[in-house]
Amino acid sequence: MPEAIHNNHIIEQWLKLEPLDTLFFRGGEPMEAGETQDTGKPIFPPAPTTVIGALRTAILVQNGVDIEKVTKLKDDEDLDPDRLPFWGTPQKSGFRTVGPIFCVGNTALFPAPANWFYKPTKHKNGDKIRVFVALPKNDFPAKTGKRLLWCVKDPPAEDLDRMSGFFWVTKGALELKNERFVLDVEKDVNNIHSDKPCAIRIYDLVSFEDRVGIARDNISRAVRQGHLYATRHVRLKPGVSLIVGLDKPLCPSHIGSNGILQFGGEGRIVRYELMKDPPQLPSLHRGFWLALSPISWELASSCELINKAYISGKLFRVGGWDMRKGFHKPVETYFPIGAVFFANMDPRLPELIPF
Repeated sequence: MPEAIHNNHIIEQWLKLEPLDTLFFRGGEPMEAGETQDTGKPIFPPAPTTVIGALRTAILVQNGVDIEKVTKLKDDEDLDPDRLPFWGTPQKSGFRTVGPIFCVGNTALFPAPANWFYKPTKHKNGDKIRVFVALPKNDFPAKTGKRLLWCVKDPPAEDLDRMSGFFWVTKGALELKNERFVLDVEKDVNNIHSDKPCAIRIYDLVSFEDRVGIARDNISRAVRQGHLYATRHVRLKPGVSLIVGLDKPLCPSHIGSNGILQFGGEGRIVRYELMKDPPQLPSLHRGFWLALSPISWELASSCELINKAYISGKLFRVGGWDMRKGFHKPVETYFPIGAVFFANMDPRLPELIPF
């Protein structure tokens, strides 16, 4: 197995996204009238369909394509194969994305792998965590139908907490070879560098803001009595941005190298620009593949990833609204970011990076 594999050969371009205000992402589940509890819990980072939808809409807007032209297309009919070949068909996009992931300056941050666990450790030089890497007890690839156990070698007496979903890490951290190690926990994003092994908590990168909204009667244009909804928006901390990888060169053939687009729910506005220098990705490959985007169960199954060893957080379901058909999209099941797959062959998915 080669020691160094980069998936920048799959990712053609990277875009940096700077929200003008907050972002709002949901999974398409219904919000019941009158509910004010946590019905609006965001899915963050969002599913690939959200990212691709925003970019495909931007392509239409920037190229002056009327939405009525799209609604008249057949499901498998290309929009404009000569001028806009990467837009694809109404049913399937002609490009794929990875992310969004966090970025500080030009330093990309990666979701903590699902097979990393930790316990806090006190140190005079600041916050640190001791990390324990879980490995499959059975040799991979695991036999289909056989229950697979992930084990930490010589675990401590205390219970360990999972890092996935709570921490983001640098390239330097992903390149550490040991099964246990100590990481600095940075609170100041200005101290983060790509080659420096460290971790940062999600709440030092973003904050979550609760918003209360009303419903409107579209006919009378009046407020509907008793229809209150609680939603939760995402705000990036100062110095933090998002980056998205593209497996096709959309700039400048389909969209400008910089501009604005609507991203996520409520048509939230973000500025974007093409990154001149792509972010550094891990160079070490030991058979681990880390998900930088939510990956659908259907996609993982088609690549035979679920027949091998994998470890993941709780799977979630995402729906949405099909503007062309004016109806709900089919609900899909996704692995969350940070999921780790064992594979000795490159699955050729931009959503997965080796480490």
